Amino acid sequence: MQIKNFGEKYLLYELKNKNYMTLKLTDIGASITGVFIKDKNNDKIQASFGHDNYDFYLKAHDYIGSSVGRVANRTINGEFELGGKIYKLAKNDNNKHHLHGGIEGISFKKFDSKSLDDKTVLFSYLSKDGEEGYPANLKIEITYSLTDENEIIIKYFAKADSPTPINLTNHSYWNLNGEGLIYEHDLFIDSKFYLPVNEEYVSTGEILKTENTPFDFNKTKKIGKDIEKAGGYDNCFIFDSENINKLRAKVFSEKTGLSLELYTTKPAMHFYSGNMINGREVRGTILNKHNAFCLETEFLPASLNFIHFPNIILESDREYNQTTIYKLHLEN
Repeated sequence: MQIKNFGEKYLLYELKNKNYMTLKLTDIGASITGVFIKDKNNDKIQASFGHDNYDFYLKAHDYIGSSVGRVANRTINGEFELGGKIYKLAKNDNNKHHLHGGIEGISFKKFDSKSLDDKTVLFSYLSKDGEEGYPANLKIEITYSLTDENEIIIKYFAKADSPTPINLTNHSYWNLNGEGLIYEHDLFIDSKFYLPVNEEYVSTGEILKTENTPFDFNKTKKIGKDIEKAGGYDNCFIFDSENINKLRAKVFSEKTGLSLELYTTKPAMHFYSGNMINGREVRGTILNKHNAFCLETEFLPASLNFIHFPNIILESDREYNQTTIYKLHLEN
């Protein structure tokens, strides 16, 4: 592991495994700043994007690589009720809704950090009572590990001193070709139900079947096959159980021979096809619409607004423990 200064106040961690795969991390937002791996032609591919300038992570950047919270995705009208009280959150989505933790959610915060061993880094942050409108002091720990099996293991831990909502995720953008459109990537998602959204990309509260719709990836198909019919993908896909050993999603590029597999303890995944990326400069390229995709493991969006969605309130006598694994490999 290499640890470097990232500007004057921040750190950059570089983890490598025996297969020459590289994972770059920073303490700004406990973010992934790049994932590099060799393809079938032995060329080095930047499979997940980032930037080499720390300033990139301190301002709006489409959450590229960031940890996201306290509550990922959208909270309708930026408010929710807890214990008979209405809490008003920062409205950073069209000045109407709360998105990804607020104006300065954890994506932009400096985390304390330390290496636990040569391939593991622990990031920790105390989100104080009232931050972005949330109640309770919330201790957050996010651990990244890179294994010799090309797994990026992300473990989430949180503990609060009073009840508060929590829904943490990672917002890395992927392209297994390293650049260009994602349409020819093959995608599998193990999900029979998805959440539709309205014109503001907010959950409607409906839970619909994926079968025979543009949102059906139970049989592998090209991302681009139905992307126009779907209006671009920005939807939550629900899993049938919380099983870390079950393959939940898989993306494959015939061009590079690279596959990305997803495993998680979380009950759902938000698939975003980069519909709103526009001229975002990252390391070595410019990202535009449909140049990258996100697989954001999560609890259901707008859970604070719909009582029939699973509860995301963390009680003070409980702990939040979740794991997500991204596994990269070459197809034989």
